[in-house]
Amino acid sequence: LIGEDLDLSWRAQIAGARVIVAPAARVRHLEGLTSGRRTRVLDRSAPDNEELDRLGSRHRLRAVLKNYGVVHLLRVLPQAAAFTVARMLLAVVTGHPRRARAAAGAWTWNLRRFGDLRRARKGVRRIRAVADAEVRHLQMRGTLISDVFRSAVDRGWRDRSSAPLGVDVDALREGGLKPWRLPIAVWGAVVVVLAIGTRRLISGSLPGVGQLGVFPHSPATLLRLYGSGWRPDGLGSATPAPVAFGLLGMAGTLLVGAMGLLQKLLVLGALPAGIAGAYRLTRPFGSRGARLAGVAVYALVPVPYNALAHGHWSGLLTYAAAPWLLAGLAAATDTLPYRRAGDTFGRQVVSLGLLIAVLGAFVPAALVLAIVLAVAVMVGSLLAGGWLGGLRAVAVAVTASALAAVLLAPWSIDVLRSPGRGLFGVAGAPAAGLGLGAVLQFKSGPVGAGVLGWAFLVAAALSLVIGRSWRLAWAVRAWSVALTCWGLVWAGGRGWGPATDPEVLLAAAAAALAVAAALGVCAFEDDLPAYRFGWRQGASVVALVAAILGALPTAAAAINGRWYAPRQDIAGALNWMPDHRAEGAFRVLWVGDPDALPLGGWRLQAGTAYALSEGGVPDARNLWPPSRPGAAHLVVEDLRLTRAGDVTRLGRLLAPLGVRYLVLPLRAAPGASRGRLVLPPADLIDALATQVDLRSVQTDASLIVYENAAWGPARELLPAPAVPASRQSGPRAAEAADLTGATPVLGAQHGPASFTGRIPSAGDVYVAAAAAPGWKLTVGRHSAPRRRAFGWALAFTAIAAGPASLFYRTPWTRPLALAGQLVLWLAAIAWTIRRRSRPGHVRSAHRRGRSQ
Repeated sequence: LIGEDLDLSWRAQIAGARVIVAPAARVRHLEGLTSGRRTRVLDRSAPDNEELDRLGSRHRLRAVLKNYGVVHLLRVLPQAAAFTVARMLLAVVTGHPRRARAAAGAWTWNLRRFGDLRRARKGVRRIRAVADAEVRHLQMRGTLISDVFRSAVDRGWRDRSSAPLGVDVDALREGGLKPWRLPIAVWGAVVVVLAIGTRRLISGSLPGVGQLGVFPHSPATLLRLYGSGWRPDGLGSATPAPVAFGLLGMAGTLLVGAMGLLQKLLVLGALPAGIAGAYRLTRPFGSRGARLAGVAVYALVPVPYNALAHGHWSGLLTYAAAPWLLAGLAAATDTLPYRRAGDTFGRQVVSLGLLIAVLGAFVPAALVLAIVLAVAVMVGSLLAGGWLGGLRAVAVAVTASALAAVLLAPWSIDVLRSPGRGLFGVAGAPAAGLGLGAVLQFKSGPVGAGVLGWAFLVAAALSLVIGRSWRLAWAVRAWSVALTCWGLVWAGGRGWGPATDPEVLLAAAAAALAVAAALGVCAFEDDLPAYRFGWRQGASVVALVAAILGALPTAAAAINGRWYAPRQDIAGALNWMPDHRAEGAFRVLWVGDPDALPLGGWRLQAGTAYALSEGGVPDARNLWPPSRPGAAHLVVEDLRLTRAGDVTRLGRLLAPLGVRYLVLPLRAAPGASRGRLVLPPADLIDALATQVDLRSVQTDASLIVYENAAWGPARELLPAPAVPASRQSGPRAAEAADLTGATPVLGAQHGPASFTGRIPSAGDVYVAAAAAPGWKLTVGRHSAPRRRAFGWALAFTAIAAGPASLFYRTPWTRPLALAGQLVLWLAAIAWTIRRRSRPGHVRSAHRRGRSQ
């Protein structure tokens, strides 16, 4: 039942028959289902349209799997999987979880019947007389997007509240295109701006600036790093790996290793994800115009585009999640119009906690962001004349954030151990903070302009001027959230509090402003008629004009085609570095402004950070270093001595760290004339120029690069004269050890902490990694004794030459912790998506009530 006509016609075509459509034919139908002759087919506990959709999904996929030949099936199956994912995303965004489950269930249902499917394919092969290519000429044409939309319409979004893009499908069918004009105009403008503004990023490659470092070529690299108990950041440490590695590794595996595609989906996909969230956030208002206003404002604020220009991935991800966070907090208040039937405290906590955990895996500041937003909602509730809903939102936010910390443990424990660095990173120089005007205009980068930057604030203020009842109350809450976020960005930029990427908080402020703008439309429709003709009517006109003018700067910036993201990156300027890996393992020391470094680092002084990368330019694995530098803190002491003039051989001090190159970026991207010039401390630049064992390397003018002439490989056979010094500790011991000309060993790397190679002779094998009990070196069949070198590193005594293997033994508790973490995630996901009653959003009947 359902789809049998398609399957029959398809097999008839394969057998060589012709299928002719006869519209004038009259037929008699047995109606076996209603007469009782066909039983146990439908699930009567589900609505008919959803159950028919479930069966249709199953049987369409079965027809594809059964009737295509092998060659065409290999080409069509990835398209079918992409179609399923698109349907699931659309169903989730529009609030139809049953349809999402039906789309996914079609695959599991067919896979469980693999034996029956194989027999059916044999039957099709026996009758095949026509090739698949001929049959395909008869099939319906269309793109994936149009197919998804058409399937959504065919499933029957009948009411405006659940119609796609806010469109009444019945009105379309009965009245033509007239009801679609406003939605088409708004959504068309948003899609055109996004398509034009990102066209060069979609067709080309993303610039590896800031936090947009390239992903590893294989997801297995990230999964091995996540499962290992050793992290190579800095000089290495036995600290938990970020959950982001596990999530990215699993996502890359689902995309069959297409890590470049995964990066584009996560970076550029943040834009439509945030816009969809704005639509969902404003849907309970019950007004099509309000939803469109909220979507337009959120889509056209400069926040995500400035984040792209600066390479602030954290800002992009927060932009994608901020509307969903606010929607969860709004539902937690249990006030109109966000009150939902059957939405318990526990369900709100688990669903919000999952969202915070996913965002927090990539943006650690998200662990406290929901609490900040909830406190702002509570303040707004007090100003609006109520407090209970705000207090409930705070309780949900605190509990959900605690749940997120548990889901991210044990990595979250390391983050919260040093919350200043772990949650917010290293702050830039206070002098580089945004001014108050730039903060209010969301102008954290090149996108945004002058007076027009204030336009969205004017449009959002309308709800405060003419709003009544719950519309005014939520307008006050929205403005309270926006003002709180603006204040934190401004204060953090001046060193008066924790500072993170400004777009993280500006994204939440933009979501709140979108809510205020949407409420202005609601107030215009419902509250304005109650006033006498006067200045409020004029304010409505001003707000409309301001909303249109506010979109112009972003629309103009889209012409650039890449939102002013740099065309060059540090990886391109230093692409010669990886060629030197054959000479021995080495590290690169990065020193400069946190915004200019292509990796996460630790604080050297106010506005200056330092970091270490292995083998050249870092990638995405270096974005989330441990909250504490550990042995890498030696860099701070070495640079302090250099700046004080106490040493003239900094290269000797850095040699035991395996540092071959020292890079000081002056801009986030080479050759970017628009980029802000961020000079390292002047005394450091002067001191480096006087070091006798540092050679200047000519490269891009935006980089200061030195090569360490005293460098020794990070895994080497120690020269005999250097062995006594290696048994000491401190800068003097490092300065006394001459590692130049040391023999590199263990050059083959098989994981984050696994190396093999041949030891050419007996001696001390030096490993420039922080000493930890789990390290072991075997030469031949013998285990080499281990000792500390230079007070912090590793040295092994090899008694003979032979093949060797160096590895870190991950503690047995690590796999158990990962298994427990996986169980917690699966339990939280199952709790969230389990079958529940349809949320009872308050419709226009509540919205139009004057007494509320």
